[in-house]
Amino acid sequence: MKKDKHEQDIQKNNVKKFPFKVESKGKNVKLPFGNSRKETLEDVEKNISMEDEKEDAALVKAVGSRGLLLVVVLIAVMIIFLFITSSNYNSFEVVEETSVKNAAMVDYVPYQKSLLKYSKDGATYVDAKDNVVWNETYAMKMPVADVSGEYVAIADLNGNDVYIFNTAGKVSSSTMPYKICDVAVASQGEFAVILESENENYINIYDKNGEPISEIQTTINQSGYPMDIDLSDNGEKLFSTYLSLDGASVKNGLAAYNFGAVGQNENADRLVGGYQMEDTIVPKVEFLDNNTICAFGDTQFIIYSMREKSSEKARITFSGEVQSVIYNSEYVGIVIANEENAKEGEEKAPYVLELYNTNGKRVMTKNIDFDYENVRMTSDEIVFTGGSECRIYTVKGNLKFSYAFKKNVVDIIPTGYGRRYIVLYDSGSEVIRLTHKSEKE
Repeated sequence: MKKDKHEQDIQKNNVKKFPFKVESKGKNVKLPFGNSRKETLEDVEKNISMEDEKEDAALVKAVGSRGLLLVVVLIAVMIIFLFITSSNYNSFEVVEETSVKNAAMVDYVPYQKSLLKYSKDGATYVDAKDNVVWNETYAMKMPVADVSGEYVAIADLNGNDVYIFNTAGKVSSSTMPYKICDVAVASQGEFAVILESENENYINIYDKNGEPISEIQTTINQSGYPMDIDLSDNGEKLFSTYLSLDGASVKNGLAAYNFGAVGQNENADRLVGGYQMEDTIVPKVEFLDNNTICAFGDTQFIIYSMREKSSEKARITFSGEVQSVIYNSEYVGIVIANEENAKEGEEKAPYVLELYNTNGKRVMTKNIDFDYENVRMTSDEIVFTGGSECRIYTVKGNLKFSYAFKKNVVDIIPTGYGRRYIVLYDSGSEVIRLTHKSEKE
């Protein structure tokens, strides 16, 4: 699923440069008279020079004062920013509260700094205050959703229907000729599906209105069975992972396609890169941004760069059983079982979170000290939930929020608005704002 990105940029102050001082020497100057004595050119230049020195001194003083004020303001902003990003909250206040019917039958994905709810019966987009923006009904047996920018694709796995939505509501609905095995959507609304027929498989791409753009036909004997696909943000590039059998052994291959001008000149299938995996199976591939892909294997991650054609950028190997994978446009992470012994007097944490940048460098390691059930990542946070407990970490590894709720928590969705989150329970939801309470309170 696409990452859902909540980025906030800090604008820099523009300091205007003062104009150059212009000196006038060796030129004829019309001179004034004063005290019945005619001043000489040298006297005038001397007076002008003295006046310039006074102005320069005042200017330096003014610039120095403004510069000092600017430094103080910048330091204050940095202190406030560091305080906000590193604060450890231990409580919350409820902003909005709603009830949900059949909550166990509803799935949720972060969408446009809020939430998209979808089930077998339809989809609902709610804003940050849990107010309904739009609601659409359909009938599916096994709905799955993918989000990119303002577009959402919801497809019926093992069925034939695909619905495309944006922030205004339904854009289109299409019926596929074969059963759907996977779906991916781009930020312009183009979408790709894996289709399975009796003899062949297809990777088909459509525009947001359901009009066909391209078709890739695959067979089990030649390329293998496509397990997962993903589209780049602009919809021009596609990455896939295939599984095939070679006698008694299982093989895994990756393929990169370009549907722009480069791919058109390459070959009829638009194939611009292929890789055979050894000692690992890759069930999931994901575009981290428009030009970067991560192949999530069971023993390693491989990061590829793909501006036009694909090339390997970094390889991250690990040991231990994979529990979860997380990612955004800048980082990929893995949660694995903790194989290290606990220090004397300390209880062993069951899991370890490892976070890497897109160059393959590990930037953070954190022990996860409870049995979580769900984990999700935003642009700057990682949220763990399990039972009634919650932990929220920053990408720097700081614990932002730790809390044991009074009832079971299904999931917690960051809204992208600082301390505001949507908490999903079995029978309802709450929009909360994180707070800090002292022990005296």
